[in-house]
Amino acid sequence: MADGLPDDLEIISAAYADRLKELFRVFAEAVQTGEPDREAVIRFKRGLLSVRRVRELALAALQESETP
Repeated sequence: MADGLPDDLEIISAAYADRLKELFRVFAEAVQTGEPDREAVIRFKRGLLSVRRVRELALAALQESETP
């Protein structure tokens, strides 16, 4: 945390955690409301892969921006 601003890595990690919580909440609600398990799992896995990909892209961009 350089000049009082939150660390970029912490922000990315927090956003990832928030999105993962939201994905799980939607998954749990789908199962609870009777959506077939297979479809709910497929949608959850698709979202999980997507959010992981975005996190990795963000971390790579962050790393690139820090190298002179």
